[in-house]
Amino acid sequence: MRQMKRLRELPDFRDPEAVVEEKEDSVTHLPLIEIRYGARDEDGQQVSPEAADNYGVWMGLLDENSYYEIYHKRASYEGGEVIVDEIEEVHTNINKRNELVNKSTELSTSTSWGETAHAYKELMDEWKSLRNFNLPYQQKIWEFFKTPMDEFYAALEENHANVKAVKEKLVDQARAMLEAEDLDQATKAIKDLQKQWKEAGSAGHETDEELWKSFREACDAFFDKKHEQWANTVLPAQEEAKAKKEALIEEAIQAANLENFKEGSAAFRSLMARWKEAGYAGKVDQKLWDEFNAHQQYFYNKKKAYYDNINKELDEHYEAKKALVEEAKSILSKAEYDHDFSYERTNRMKEINKEWKTIGAAGREREQELWHKLREIMDRYFEIAREYHILKNIG
Repeated sequence: MRQMKRLRELPDFRDPEAVVEEKEDSVTHLPLIEIRYGARDEDGQQVSPEAADNYGVWMGLLDENSYYEIYHKRASYEGGEVIVDEIEEVHTNINKRNELVNKSTELSTSTSWGETAHAYKELMDEWKSLRNFNLPYQQKIWEFFKTPMDEFYAALEENHANVKAVKEKLVDQARAMLEAEDLDQATKAIKDLQKQWKEAGSAGHETDEELWKSFREACDAFFDKKHEQWANTVLPAQEEAKAKKEALIEEAIQAANLENFKEGSAAFRSLMARWKEAGYAGKVDQKLWDEFNAHQQYFYNKKKAYYDNINKELDEHYEAKKALVEEAKSILSKAEYDHDFSYERTNRMKEINKEWKTIGAAGREREQELWHKLREIMDRYFEIAREYHILKNIG
């Protein structure tokens, strides 16, 4: 890219009437030198720029004892054309760099390491894409840009070192699991180590790859050992449990078809106790239990339905016998009121007694209670009836 023209001294344009002014540039805040030169009167004689407007303009930024040309419009006698105009581009460039400085400063304290490193790479690409005017002031901005970025990368390196230490410790802990006697407890520990590994962060790509290889080898070695133990001890025990439970299922099929519910209930109590003693059958354990339990539930549902039906009949008998008690009570009440112990009433009381015997059981306790009430009513009725007929015959 084209650099700005650099001068050790201000140009004099061989014009003793030239006017030199210094002010502050609005963006860089550097001294901005403006020279108005080459004004001519009608006779072509040099005059002050105040006396004619056909002068030329030269502008430059003063930075570290050098002048950097950013604008030059020739005087009319030279042709009057603009040959250098860098003002707007310089200002846009510096403003963009200042924006990048602000972004760099904002990112410097972030602990989202990977995301922030990527963001800094994008900032650097933007910085490099900007034109370098070879202005010392740009170097100062670069330092403002670079310092927070360096601070971030220093923190990143420190974090990498910390993460490396954490992961090295996790590798050692994973290797130690190979000496564990309780492999089930060690399995939980290994899974916790794997979780910690995921949460540890990055120690840098190459270091991560190296440590991950060691950690994975330790984990694989542990699970190989566990599988070997499983194949030698756990699997045979599971196969034995599976065979026992399959045999219990066959017995459950027979017990489920028993019509003697007392025997069936005792059989299933025994089967359940033996099922619990059989042990774990591995992946098929739940499937075996579902099959066993289906036969068990079939039996108990059948038993429940049977006793539900019996209880229904007992309730029907109870209601029928209760109705006989109420009827007998009503007959007694009427006879006591009107002293009418007619043949019809007496005969009905006798029929109630006979009907009672044909109805069937209503449940021992409930039936005894109803029977006691009925006997009191019957005894009362026939006792009063005898007294009534004796008095009637005497009279």
